[in-house]
Amino acid sequence: MKYKVPFYKPSFLNSIKNINSENFENIAKDSIDKLERKFLDSSNCLQALSVNNSSSAIHLAMCAIDLKRGDKVICAVNSYVDIPEAIRHFDSEPIFTDIEPNTYHMDIDSLKKAIKENKSKKLRAVFVSHFAGLQDEMDEIVSLAKENNLIVIEDFSDAPLLMDNIKVKGDLAIFSLNYKLDNSIKGAMITFKDVNHYSRAKLLREHGIVYKNKEVDYLYDVMDIGCDYRLDSINAYLLMGLLEDRAKLIEKKQQIAKIYLKELEGVEHVKLPLNTPNHPYSYFIIEIDKNRDAFARELKEKGIEVGLHYIPINFLKYYKEKYNLKVFSFPNALSMYQKVLSLPCNGKMSENEAYEVINAVKEVAKNHI
Repeated sequence: MKYKVPFYKPSFLNSIKNINSENFENIAKDSIDKLERKFLDSSNCLQALSVNNSSSAIHLAMCAIDLKRGDKVICAVNSYVDIPEAIRHFDSEPIFTDIEPNTYHMDIDSLKKAIKENKSKKLRAVFVSHFAGLQDEMDEIVSLAKENNLIVIEDFSDAPLLMDNIKVKGDLAIFSLNYKLDNSIKGAMITFKDVNHYSRAKLLREHGIVYKNKEVDYLYDVMDIGCDYRLDSINAYLLMGLLEDRAKLIEKKQQIAKIYLKELEGVEHVKLPLNTPNHPYSYFIIEIDKNRDAFARELKEKGIEVGLHYIPINFLKYYKEKYNLKVFSFPNALSMYQKVLSLPCNGKMSENEAYEVINAVKEVAKNHI
């Protein structure tokens, strides 16, 4: 279906026009190193590795901390499926927490309970997702993790950052290089504070291969079981262009969000997200007080593409059956799931398109039962 207002729009990056037969070899050779250095210069981490997408980054992060069979990793129940999926690939166990009802972030009391109920050497890490672009409050989480000897992995995949100086408080952090600004170019970055985590991830990023003899550079050995997680050089070059456009694209998203917040204030049946300074609104999530799916269908019929971020893990067949999860086990996540709806809010939207969405929401709300 072709929508009048789509959820994402692909970017035409000016850097594409700069690729030609004369500079292609240099672009292919240097882009990955340049991208990693540029990203590292913006963070407080020691090392950075680029990979081909965010799901690969999550899996490689689990490799980096040497996750093993029977280990446990805590994550929020409203995480995207690639987080528990990566944990399960190691035959490890995801431990789910409920969420805070206003920010949809991991609920601290639920985290404390999960740590207490699973406290053992097998409990290895806490995976913290900065949901919908808004950064979680990390100080208490990091403090709890240190008290219990847990590794903290921060997931910024849904949190494109506006500031130049990226402050990571966890041990590892994962970033989407398309910043939820463009869904046509894939790439991700992992940053590290522990050199051992970095060294292991770097080794495993390319099949665990090492080249020991620089003079005979075609001879290699395999030191461990890895995979090919590498970002290709042309995508790295294009993502450099998106990196440079980041501030402009986020600012446009914030402008669209500001219009929504003003024009949809007080609309019946609709609860708006937090109005927070510097929120990049990766997803502009509203809550519909009843009959969310009917509301969504009517918006789609009017040409407005909408999303759902995210279905709680305890609703998904594999995890529900594997861990005997109940629908009512996480009441805040259940309430969220029944109500939330993501409106289009991307860096290429026009104000006219924003008002198309606003008018459609108001019209549907007016007749909503």
